[in-house]
Amino acid sequence: MKFDYAALERRIAALEANRGASLRFGKVVGVTGGAARVQLADGQDMVSAPLPTLQRRVLKDQEIKLPDDGEPVACLFAGQGLEAGVVLGAVYSKATPDPEQERQVEFSRFSDGTVIFYDREAHKLYADVKGDVDLKTTGTATIKAEKEILAESQINITLRAPIITLAGLLRCTDKDGNPGSGTLLGHYRIEQGGLDVPDADVTAGAVSVRGHIHKGVQPGSSTTQEPVGG
Repeated sequence: MKFDYAALERRIAALEANRGASLRFGKVVGVTGGAARVQLADGQDMVSAPLPTLQRRVLKDQEIKLPDDGEPVACLFAGQGLEAGVVLGAVYSKATPDPEQERQVEFSRFSDGTVIFYDREAHKLYADVKGDVDLKTTGTATIKAEKEILAESQINITLRAPIITLAGLLRCTDKDGNPGSGTLLGHYRIEQGGLDVPDADVTAGAVSVRGHIHKGVQPGSSTTQEPVGG
């Protein structure tokens, strides 16, 4: 194996030039675990040893965001070579220019097009997810709104539970707000109240409440037999 003396000389020169702590810039060329290897722009494209990446929390709670390959980053070195340093975070560059976002907006934009942001002046949380959303809790899930809540699907909405309680006035329409229709499966009993159908008919089997006829109709106080249908 041929020894690369030129690479060794460049490394020694870089070490001698960085005896003290230094802030340097480069791009990520690989990530292993929570560490990144960085190709330094001012070190003749030399690549550092795996450097720890700074995160907001890593002990009890963890909030981990690792850089992508090619990510422009700032690194702080302690002056003991390219092994003693840390990746401070990503920086804007010509390849990744400043998006010039408004200061009151905090957002995350992902490579698949998903966007999540909060605008503290408009008091609005917005999420546009290019895929599925799963929410799971071992406790109670509560959603409260001072204004309307709209749940809309292009296919179907399913509520699944041993007991489903609707507390409030129930109004059923179609998707466009016109009078709706539906199908109930099973047995239903109205315990308190009644059923009022002012504009239509009620049918049980083949018998219409409005249009049925009876057998055994006689004058006087006698009663009729069961309805025939209609």
